[in-house]
Amino acid sequence: MTDFNMPEHRIGNSDIYVEFSTKAQSAKENWMIQAISIRTLTAGMLLVASMGFSGLVQADGATNDALACYEWSAFPRERINLNIRGGGPLSASTEAITQRSRGIHGKHVGSCGRGTNAALVGVLVETDTAGSHLGLYSAQSRGTERYAADDNCRSVSIECYSEEVTLTPTEWICESRNEFDDYHGHSKLTLVAIDTAPDDARCGVFEDKDTFEDSNENDSGMASGMRAPDRRR
Repeated sequence: MTDFNMPEHRIGNSDIYVEFSTKAQSAKENWMIQAISIRTLTAGMLLVASMGFSGLVQADGATNDALACYEWSAFPRERINLNIRGGGPLSASTEAITQRSRGIHGKHVGSCGRGTNAALVGVLVETDTAGSHLGLYSAQSRGTERYAADDNCRSVSIECYSEEVTLTPTEWICESRNEFDDYHGHSKLTLVAIDTAPDDARCGVFEDKDTFEDSNENDSGMASGMRAPDRRR
């Protein structure tokens, strides 16, 4: 390591000494700037981590989030495709069961009929020994596009539990209803794809503009967001 506090040694011509001293001082300043930059970068990384930005993007574009797609027994053509985030603690260190909540973003495929998908949000509450609870809400509001006209597809709420101690259980036991107040009874979500494996083509459906517009006129399909057939006008 360079000692920047070395005693002075004049070596011959005073011009040589001045040049040497100037270079040493410049090197010392550069070293101090680099040290400050490293400390600033470290502090910035700690700040980001403390704010909960846990989805670290890898070089290949992957993240450390958990991805899982489920088939729904109540509506077999529909898929619940989830991105499960890092989250934070829900229990104190003294509690018998360690609990943690994780935010969810995703999409609900087929919720307003074939080829449709709605944005979905939710929360997963996991434990270290007693399984998990899941709450999901897929937001949709579709109708004939005229003010005060009748609608044909509304948002859906799904509540589930699993005894499996994992973020992505092979099966969830669920109940659900839509905002037409149609209760769907008991059902299951069954894991059909995990991470980015293309195990089920319906998990990858993305709704285009034409499908969206067509769905506003569709009141004859069978989907979780639509009014039950025996309650249609």
